Amino acid sequence: MNASGYIVASDSAIIGIGETIREAATQALKWSDDYDGIDALISDMESDLEKAHEEDGKPYLRRATAALMDAVEKGGTPEQWTIIDNIACTAEEAIEHNS
Repeated sequence: MNASGYIVASDSAIIGIGETIREAATQALKWSDDYDGIDALISDMESDLEKAHEEDGKPYLRRATAALMDAVEKGGTPEQWTIIDNIACTAEEAIEHNS
C-alpha cells in the first residue's frame, strides 16, 4: 500500500485531501468551526497521528492512496473506504491488498 498524500476525516466523512498535510487541512477547515485557523487544526491532528477520533467527531489525519484521493475528488467520500497499515484506501484496494 503506497501513500500519495493525505486525507482529513471527521467521523467517516473525508473532509479534506491534499498532497501535503497543509493542503488537506486547508480543505478540511472549511467544514470545521472548532479551530481558529489552519495551524491550530494541524497542531491538533499532528499531536496524535495514530488515533482516529471517530468517537468524538474530531478531525483526524491519515496518509492516503492516490485512488482514494481521486475518488474523493471526483465524487466525495466513497461509501466504503478503510485504513490498511495506517494508510487510508478504497475498499477495492483493501480487497486486493488482502488477496
